[in-house]
Amino acid sequence: MLLKVRFSRLPMMSSPKLLLGVLVVLLAAGTASADSVHLTNGGVVEGKARRVGQKVIVETPAGTLELAASEVRKIVVGRTRHDRYVERRDALAAAEAARDKLGGADTADADNVKSRSKSADAHVALGDWCKSEGLATEARRHWRRAVELSPDHRAAHGRLDHVRHDGRWMTESEYYKARGFVRRKGAWVQADDVERADRERKRKLATRAHQRKIESCVRRMSSMKRKKRLLAKVELQEYAEGRGDLRLAAFASRVAEHYNDQWRQVRLQLSRGRVLTEVRATTSRLKRPIQEIQTSLGANSTPVRIQLPELAIASIKTTVLIPADIQLDEDD
Repeated sequence: MLLKVRFSRLPMMSSPKLLLGVLVVLLAAGTASADSVHLTNGGVVEGKARRVGQKVIVETPAGTLELAASEVRKIVVGRTRHDRYVERRDALAAAEAARDKLGGADTADADNVKSRSKSADAHVALGDWCKSEGLATEARRHWRRAVELSPDHRAAHGRLDHVRHDGRWMTESEYYKARGFVRRKGAWVQADDVERADRERKRKLATRAHQRKIESCVRRMSSMKRKKRLLAKVELQEYAEGRGDLRLAAFASRVAEHYNDQWRQVRLQLSRGRVLTEVRATTSRLKRPIQEIQTSLGANSTPVRIQLPELAIASIKTTVLIPADIQLDEDD
């Protein structure tokens, strides 16, 4: 692209060295597809332009030129990478249409196969160009089109990360599934390993739930209340019968008998059904009147009054009798 710059009418430069730097930037931009920045003095600067506040920044591969917005008359936007892509895409589409018109789109002869292979090569090349320009979606579209035209096109399949397995091309997902893999937490793992891991996880959960059930019932069977012990015993026995676990049902009976015997011994050892326990109590009381003092915090400060509260604390240690309401299985 030809640079059109009227050097005598560029914005005022403060030194010859700065002017030389601007000329280098402008000349380096000559071959690039760029915006045209038209200056108020008639000059034209070409590069990638953008407005930033009261300035216009023009970027080129060789550097950046900064202009005041008041020095810029207009900016003519140049062709974008998408514009260039559309031109290439349309040219390729026209070539394919001409081929189909001359040879017949559905002809299966050797010449047509060769022609379709060449079209596939062209789509791969256009896809590669798109990738280099950052047009990833368009790139994959053309690589897929190449596969449609030439199903065994190795380059196109390679660009799409396809894998050849058992005589046919597959996506990564299809390849791993064909080999018995499944997707778990972002990784491909053997289905058998997943099934084993799931079974082990379920087994551990079931074991833990089984343990919690027994622990809960045994804890309630340790109560000094007869009804609470009985309900826990029945619950554990019904749970054991539902599982067909006769040993667990017998265990429930033994635990219930154990705690009943334990509470029988405790009650026999109590004096008149009471429990002797030690109590320690502490009390505190605020002494009144509260003592006050008056002081000055500095040589020239106003005196302030400060309260000094005091607590009277008393501690007591004694023993008391507490009724023990223990119920045994044999009680009426």
